[in-house]
Amino acid sequence: MKSIALIACLALLMLTGFAASTPAPATDPTLEQRVERLNAYVRSIRTISGRFVQSTANGDQQTGTFYWKRPDKLRIEYDTSPLLIVADGSNIAQIDRELETIDQIRISWTPYKFLLSRKFDLNKGADLVGLERTDTASFVTVRDKDGNLDGDFTLIFAEPNLKFLGWTWQNAFDGEVRFILTDVEEGVKLKSALFTIREEERRRGGRRR
Repeated sequence: MKSIALIACLALLMLTGFAASTPAPATDPTLEQRVERLNAYVRSIRTISGRFVQSTANGDQQTGTFYWKRPDKLRIEYDTSPLLIVADGSNIAQIDRELETIDQIRISWTPYKFLLSRKFDLNKGADLVGLERTDTASFVTVRDKDGNLDGDFTLIFAEPNLKFLGWTWQNAFDGEVRFILTDVEEGVKLKSALFTIREEERRRGGRRR
């Protein structure tokens, strides 16, 4: 039976070779400007859709389609896995059609909370661990301020023209879990039904736990 823990790690990514940067002083105006630039970009997003490649430390790899309707709705459809992940604004539901189960958990209890916050702000609700920029990408790493979630969560953006590339979760239990977006489209209208659990999916998924 799939565990709730799987929900928390299904969509997290890290580009190969990325090393955590040393945090800059909180008073550094350059750091503040860089963080606010990323905050402003994420807040400007209305929708994102695209393909993804998910890989884990044990060599497992999955592909599929990704949908994000800001601020707090998400859908991940796997090509060959029976799993479907849906965030409806409050909860994240994992449907496993093969095992005939539906698991739900609050968004705030998962690493997704760093991405799906209604008021996205890298300076609030998390500890800013590091911010590194190269010629082609920015990596911003945060950690749960309350200590309820293990590990570091890294958002990745293309540079110099900002574009959302994905994220990673590095934790003691799963190791490195990576989720890379490709063929990304922003601003495309997405149907609300993508972010709800329809009755036919409930029936296919079987019992709710």
